[in-house]
Amino acid sequence: MLMLTKAQNPGGIPGNQLWYKGDAGITTAGSNVIAWNNSSYNLYHLVQQSTAATLPTPSYINFNPAVRFDGIDDRLATSSGIPQNVTTTSASPYATSQYVVYRKLGPAMNPLYSHSDGAGGTWNVGGNSDGGMLITNRSIITSAPAINETRLQSLDGSSNSAVAYLNGTASANGFNNGTATAGTKNFWIGGEGTSTNKFANADIAEIIVYNTTQTVGRPQIESYLSLKYGITKSGNYIASNGTTNYWNTSANAGYLSNITGIGRDDNSALYQKQSMSTNSGQQILIGLTGMANTSASNSGTLANLQFLVVGDNGATKSPSVAISGIAGVNYRFASVWKTQNTGSVGTVRMMWPQGLKNLKLVQNTSDPTFTTGNTVTDMSANTQTINGVVYNYADVTLTDGQYFTLAAFVQAPGGVVSNLQVWNKADSGTNTTTEGSTVTSWNSSAVAGGQLQALSGFINHPSSPTFMNLGSNFNPAVRMVAGAGLGMLNAFSTTATTSGTGGSFYTVSKAGAGSSPTLGYNVQMNISGAPLNLSLISAYNFAEMGPFITTATTSGVFTWDTSIDRAAVNLFNPANTNILGWAYTTGVASAYPYRINGKSDVPISFTPRLFTGRNFHLNTDTDGGLERGGFDYQETIAYERQITSTEQNRIESYLALKYGVTLGTFASPVNYTSTNGTTVWSAAASSYHTNVIGIARDDMEGLHQRISKSHDATADIITISTNNNFTATNTSANHTDIANDQFYFVTGNNGASTTYNAQNLMNRRWKVQSTGTAQNLFIRTSDIQATFLLYADDAAMTTNVVNVQLTGSATPGIQIPNGKFFTFAKFSHCTKDPNTSPSDVITKIGITIQTKQSGWPENIPNGAVALESKTKGFVITRTTSASIANPVEGMLIYDTTDRCIKLYNGAVWHCVVRSCNETFN
Repeated sequence: MLMLTKAQNPGGIPGNQLWYKGDAGITTAGSNVIAWNNSSYNLYHLVQQSTAATLPTPSYINFNPAVRFDGIDDRLATSSGIPQNVTTTSASPYATSQYVVYRKLGPAMNPLYSHSDGAGGTWNVGGNSDGGMLITNRSIITSAPAINETRLQSLDGSSNSAVAYLNGTASANGFNNGTATAGTKNFWIGGEGTSTNKFANADIAEIIVYNTTQTVGRPQIESYLSLKYGITKSGNYIASNGTTNYWNTSANAGYLSNITGIGRDDNSALYQKQSMSTNSGQQILIGLTGMANTSASNSGTLANLQFLVVGDNGATKSPSVAISGIAGVNYRFASVWKTQNTGSVGTVRMMWPQGLKNLKLVQNTSDPTFTTGNTVTDMSANTQTINGVVYNYADVTLTDGQYFTLAAFVQAPGGVVSNLQVWNKADSGTNTTTEGSTVTSWNSSAVAGGQLQALSGFINHPSSPTFMNLGSNFNPAVRMVAGAGLGMLNAFSTTATTSGTGGSFYTVSKAGAGSSPTLGYNVQMNISGAPLNLSLISAYNFAEMGPFITTATTSGVFTWDTSIDRAAVNLFNPANTNILGWAYTTGVASAYPYRINGKSDVPISFTPRLFTGRNFHLNTDTDGGLERGGFDYQETIAYERQITSTEQNRIESYLALKYGVTLGTFASPVNYTSTNGTTVWSAAASSYHTNVIGIARDDMEGLHQRISKSHDATADIITISTNNNFTATNTSANHTDIANDQFYFVTGNNGASTTYNAQNLMNRRWKVQSTGTAQNLFIRTSDIQATFLLYADDAAMTTNVVNVQLTGSATPGIQIPNGKFFTFAKFSHCTKDPNTSPSDVITKIGITIQTKQSGWPENIPNGAVALESKTKGFVITRTTSASIANPVEGMLIYDTTDRCIKLYNGAVWHCVVRSCNETFN
C-alpha cells in the first residue's frame, strides 16, 4: 500500500488512493475520452477497454468538466488489477471512505464505478446510480435519484459498520448481503465491467476513494465537492485548513436551500470562479466578473481562502410578492438569498435568465422583507450569453450577512400574478406571425414560463394549428381545426396530482375554425399525464373541460367526467367570440360555477377528479378520442388555485375589453375593473350596458387596445380607434399608441334602434366612462346617413351639446369627456333659392382695408354693417358659455372650451352648425 503525502488533497485530507476528477488527467481523441488519470499518484490510470464505440465523451457539471457515459457500453478501467488494499484496509473489518459526484441521465439503476472482476462477481468497493454504495460486497442504499439530478453520494466506515451519505446527510446504515472480498481487480468507471446491461447512463464528475475511514475529514471532503459542483449539502462548509467555516448553518439558518458559491482553496485544488446550484428549477448564477462558459475560462481572480457563498429561503423563484418604492417594478421574488462573504470577496456578477421586464437586484443589509433601506441595481440593461443562455446581470459587491432578491415588472391577466401557470395569448409568443402558417410552438407569457408545443403522432389528432392575424377585435388568433392541438409539458407543479389542488381556467375562443361548429363534446383544456405523442387510447380525460355544442348557435359547458349536467343547456352562442371559465378544487365536492362572458352558471355539486399529471393540453381530446372540435383561440389562462371573485372580475374585464365581448347582460350588468382596482365601467350605467367596448392601456396586464369594435351577437355600429384607421390589426405599426398607462375610454349603448327621430338624431345613445389622462380618439359609424356626432351632458342632447362633423363617416381626433353621452345626427347641408327681390336697405357702415371700388363695401345691399379684408379676420368674444352671467337671446360667442361658435336661443347655448334653418334647434 502506498503511503505518500501530497500538497493537494480533496478538502485538504491526505491519504486518498484514487482521485479521478473531470478537470484533471483527462485525455481526449476527437469527441471521445480515451484516458482518465488518477490524481492521487502516478498509478492506476483509466484507459480505453475496447473499440471507440465504448468510449465516453466530455460533459460539464456546474461549469466544471465531467465525463458522460451512455449507459450502453461506455466504460474506462485500469489496464491491470489493483490490490484490494488500495480501496479498503487489508484486513477485516475492511475500512473505506468513498465519494462520487454524478448526474443521473437515464432510467436504469446501474453501477457508476466498481473495484471488481467486471463480470458481476464480488466487489471490493463501488457505487450505483440507484443511490447505493458498497464495501466488500455489502451495499447500503441512500435513495434513488431522479433523472437529471446531480448528487454527492458517499460512504464512510467498515464492513462491520458503515454509513452512507447523500449530500452530506446520513441516510442509511443497514447492510445488504454478507462480507466478501474480490482481491486484486481492475477499477471500472461507467459500469460494472463488461457485464451486459450493467452500464451507467450518467455524467460522472469526480470519484475519490480512501482505504481508511475519514470520520473527521469527511465534512471537509464533502465541502470541497459540494462547492465545486453546486450541490447543497447539510452542515457547515469547512475549508482545507479545518478551521475556516465559509458557510455556517447556524448563522444562516432559514437560508439553507440551493446553496452555491465561488471560492479558492489551494490545498484542495479548488478554484471555483462561477457557480449555480444544480438543484432543479431556475437558479441564480454567481461569479467573478469575467464570466465564461466554464469556470476555468473565467478571467477573474480570487486569493486563497476567499469564499462567497449564498443560500436562499426555499421560496418561489419568481416575482410573486408585491413591492413598492422601486421605480419600474411591482413584484419581487418570494425567494430571498443570504450571503456569507469570507476573505472580503469584492465585485461579483449576479445573473438571471433574460425574460423578466425591468429586472433589478435588490440588496439589504438587515431587512429580508425589503421594506426600507434597499440598494437597487438594474440588471435589464446588461446581457451576456453563457452556454447558449442569455442572462441579465449586475456587477455588485455582496457584503457578509447581506440579503438580496430580484424584482421585476410583472404582467398577468387582470394583474393577478400568484400561481399563474399558463398564459398563452395569440399576440405574443407564437413561432410565426405569417397568415396561415403552421404554429408549432407558442410561448407562455406567465412568469412560470412554459411553451405549448406541437403534437406528434397523437392518436386522432393529425392536423396542425395555423396563425390568423385578424381575429376578434383586431387581435390575432390561433386557428385549430378538429384534430389540431398543442401541449405544454410540466405546466403545473409537482404536487398538482394530489387531492386539494385548485385550478382556474379561461379560454377566449370562437367555435368552427372558419366553418360550422362541431356538435357534441369539444374538449378545450385538460391537466393530465398525456404526453405530446400519445399513440393509444388512455385514461387521461378526467380533467377535460370545454363546451358541449348542441347546434350551430347553442352550447352548454362541461367538466369531464364528474359534472356534465350543464352540457345540454343553452348557455351561449358558440359561433361568437366567448370568454369561458372553469374553477374547482380536485377531490373536494362543491357546486363550482362556470363563467360565461362574465356570468355565473351553477351546476349541481360534484367532486372533480384528481389530475393524472402536470401537462396542459389545448384543443386536445387527451384520452385520444374524437371529442374535439375546431376553434379560433385568442387567449388561454390557467392558475394552480381558485382565484377570488375580485380577481375573477379583473381578469374578465381585461379579456372583455381586449376582445370586444360584453360582460354580463343588460339586465345584470357587470363592473369592469382595472389592475389597480379602479372601476373603469360601472354597472350603475346599466341602461347603457349593450355592446360595451373600450380603448385602453393597462401595463400590468399587457393591455394596449388601440382599436375596438363590439363582437357581441348583436353587433354595434361604431368602431373606435386611436387614429383614422378602422380596419387594421391592433399594433403600433397600424395605430397611434396610447400615451399613458391606466387610460381607459369605455362606452356602451342603450340598446335602442339606429333609426332617427324627428330632430334627425339617432335614437341609440352611448355613454362614456373615461379614466386617466385623455387623448384624441376617432369614432366611425357604419351608418351612412350620419353626418355629425353629437355629445352632451345628457342623453336627450339638450345641455352643452357639441357637434362634430363626420368625414367619411368618422370623426377627427376628439376627446369626449367622462360622463358624457353621444349619438349621431343626419343634419343635411342645403342650398336655398336666393331672394331675388330688389334691395330696400343699403349698408349703413362699411369698413375696409382694401381699395374701395364702386362704393364698396358701404353700398352692399340688404346689410347693416360690412367688414372687408383679404388678410384679416373678424374676432368675436372668446370665452365660455358658463362665464356669461347674463346671456341675451341672439348672443354669439366663441366657446373656448367646446371650440365652436355658440348662439344663445333664450334658453340654452348651442354650437352653430351648417344646417337648414328649419331643422336647427
